[in-house]
Amino acid sequence: NNVADHLVTFLRTLAVEKGKDPEKMHITFAEWRKVAQRVKKRFPQASDHLRRLDKLFEQYDKDRSGTLDFGELRELLIQIDSKLTSLPATAQRAHQQGQYLGRKFSKLAQAAPGMAANEVDYGDLDDAVYKAFEYHHLGSLAYIGNSAVFDFAGLSFSGGLLAVYIWRSVYFAQSVSFRTRVLLAMDWSKRAMFGRDLMSY
Repeated sequence: NNVADHLVTFLRTLAVEKGKDPEKMHITFAEWRKVAQRVKKRFPQASDHLRRLDKLFEQYDKDRSGTLDFGELRELLIQIDSKLTSLPATAQRAHQQGQYLGRKFSKLAQAAPGMAANEVDYGDLDDAVYKAFEYHHLGSLAYIGNSAVFDFAGLSFSGGLLAVYIWRSVYFAQSVSFRTRVLLAMDWSKRAMFGRDLMSY
C-alpha cells in the first residue's frame, strides 16, 4: 500500500515543517486532527479508518501525556495501513487510473509555468496541484459460457441470453477504438453462425 511505502517520509516531512527532530516530535490532539486530514487527503482509502479521531488518539497515547510522539503516531498509522485492502487488479481500476492520470498530467502541465516562475521545485507537487487517486467500484461482470453474472452495488444478477447480451453491450461500449468494436462484432457474428471452435487433443 502507498501508506506503508510513504509513511516514514510523510511523518518526517511533518516534523521538518514544524522545525523539529522527527524522533523528538510530539503532537497535540488539535495537531493530530490536522495530520488526519492530510492523511485522508493523501490516502483517501484510509478515510474509513479515521472516523473517531478522539478514540484513536486516546488509544495510542500510551504514556497518557496528552500528546503523541513519533513512535506512537507511527504505530497508529501503521495499524491503519494494515487494515487497508489493495485495489482490485481489474480493467475497471486501470480505466479509472488512466483517466485520473490524464487529468493530473494536464493540471501539472498547466501549473508548470507558474511553478517555474515562482521557483517552486520542492515539496509535494501532487498535493499542490491535484488530489490523490480515489477508486470508485462500479460493480463486476463475468461472462461464463452462454450466461453472465453481474454484481452492482451489492445486488447480484445472473441469467442466460439476456445477461450475455447485456454483458456484451457493456463490453462493446467500453472498447477503446472503432477497430476493436468492428473485430468484436465480427467475432460474435462468426460465433453465432458457426459456433465456438473446439479442439480436442
